[in-house]
Amino acid sequence: MERKQSIVILGAGFGGLRTAIAIAKKIKKLHLQKKYDVILLDKNSYHTYTPTLYEAATTSKTTANYPELQEIVAIPIGNLIRKYKINFIRAAITTLDLIGGDIHYDNGRLKYDYLILAIGSEVNYFDIPGLKENSLSLKTFIDALAIRNRILNYISDGKKDLKIVIGGGGSTGVELAGEIQGWLRELRTETKNSCDVKTTIIEAAPNILPGFEEKIIESASIRLKKIGVNTSFNEVIDSIKPNKILLKSGREIHYDIFIWTGGVKASSLMQTLPLKREEKRKQIVTVPGMECLPATPDLKLYGKIYALGDAICFYDPITEKTIPKVARAALVQADVVANNIIEDIKAREEITSKTKHRIYQPITYPYVIPIGGKYAIAKLGSIIISGFWGWIFKILVELNYLLSITNPWQAVKLWSKGLRIFIKNDRLG
Repeated sequence: MERKQSIVILGAGFGGLRTAIAIAKKIKKLHLQKKYDVILLDKNSYHTYTPTLYEAATTSKTTANYPELQEIVAIPIGNLIRKYKINFIRAAITTLDLIGGDIHYDNGRLKYDYLILAIGSEVNYFDIPGLKENSLSLKTFIDALAIRNRILNYISDGKKDLKIVIGGGGSTGVELAGEIQGWLRELRTETKNSCDVKTTIIEAAPNILPGFEEKIIESASIRLKKIGVNTSFNEVIDSIKPNKILLKSGREIHYDIFIWTGGVKASSLMQTLPLKREEKRKQIVTVPGMECLPATPDLKLYGKIYALGDAICFYDPITEKTIPKVARAALVQADVVANNIIEDIKAREEITSKTKHRIYQPITYPYVIPIGGKYAIAKLGSIIISGFWGWIFKILVELNYLLSITNPWQAVKLWSKGLRIFIKNDRLG
């Protein structure tokens, strides 16, 4: 009897989950479940729902306790894939043998025929001395709780002065700074502590949100100033010491809590693979169909290997710039990967004689930047919406993300739970 073919997806982020579910649906529709296994592998038992991490980091314990936050931010993978025939393995990968076709993980080994690399990214500390040791990050649910607890401890201990510094004025830093401001106002009322809090963003570029449109930057700058967030531009961090930031300009900034949101990089595992990379960043590149290429033409890779999301560097053929590492791009790439694998399977099974492969075509995706309370800046094509209606758009975007990675009933259930909590959390207008 011919062995079952294995379609293995590494990583249960947005791209990985979307790919696994799309392939599982199509395998079922083609009645090929006895011939093909869809396997999802991740080191965690949960999917980190990143759009709400900044809110989890600034939610009072009176608004939501640990289990309530965990349920909507660290969503069990089993719940998301329950209705689909997907085998989930919780394990950390130790080695990927792309020549022999083997995946080595904790206490096991797995053979793949189709491999999808959706491992995601990790925090990039840019080799800045002391940065990792003296900062908090915002990449996981545990990170969000660490930020929340650190701030709570300072306020609850009756401290009269608190300096919070955020390194990085990209969207994550801006969102977090705005939300912190609203939460601190509430905390001072709850604890009856008139703590003088100063929140500052340090950015190496001449403005916040580098790479965004001028109108977006202007609106976000006005909003941050209105709610009391300080900004410091054209400042590059030289090193970090406990409670002190040393800048290349010679300035020193003192802090009580330092949060680093200044960048991410591809997973360390991806950096060891014998795949073609672009010269500048040394990140893996793919062809437009999202398939990976060997590092050298003479190298023979096992099976078919695809990559998507934060795991790759993809150039827009029109602008020749790298596309942003955003969830929407990963979801579209996932659909391309799923389609192309299924088309290959249909040809292999002689279901069709003509395959219809797709290519990934980057577009300017709509986006939303919440900045404290019921306020957000949203961009849809050429239209910019700010304020309360931007915040409404943010809520709808979050529902859409959940619909992309699970069935409608589960998506609405999770979304409504999160909405009940975070609508209380969005305090400032």
